[in-house]
Amino acid sequence: MSTAIVLSQVSSKVLEKLKENPYAYDVFFEAITISDPNDWQEFKSVFHQQDFDEFKADVPRLLAEGKNRWLYLGENWQTIQFYLTATCGEEDLIFPNSYSKDGNDLLRVNAVTSVNYLKYERSIRYFTADEVKDVGEELSRVAQEDDRERLRKICQKAKVKFWEREYENWLEYTELFNELIDYYKDAADQGNAMLISIG
Repeated sequence: MSTAIVLSQVSSKVLEKLKENPYAYDVFFEAITISDPNDWQEFKSVFHQQDFDEFKADVPRLLAEGKNRWLYLGENWQTIQFYLTATCGEEDLIFPNSYSKDGNDLLRVNAVTSVNYLKYERSIRYFTADEVKDVGEELSRVAQEDDRERLRKICQKAKVKFWEREYENWLEYTELFNELIDYYKDAADQGNAMLISIG
């Protein structure tokens, strides 16, 4: 079964809570299904009483932000990551958080699989608010490039032959790619961090 990816905008405060407490993510992730504000207390059994009392104050914000719009890339993330980094397969999950041009003048941007991860859960990655701004700016630069020419450079970097069908196949993903650009722009405008759920 292929891996799917979901992106979620979060405030820097909520990101810090998610980094500190492994159960915070459960509440955040389930927020979309929680209609009764008291339902989250099902997690009470996994806390020590003191930890639970301290955590209680964070719950309204976790629930509110967990209900925000998410961007579901699904299994299509690999095509988009290939277009952005010229990597595929397991390399995607360790591509550095860097924005650089190589010898082919190919701008490579990691917008999908950050190397930052929550210490208790490697499948939950994140970009800080500052990194989100950087990624958003670099995505805007990539969006200005000619798709066909970029794909030629990517294929050269990946040491695969460029065929016209590569370009035709890419056209199926441009709408989702534009959604990704808009989602990062919105996050940057709001000063938000980005949470990336891989699974």
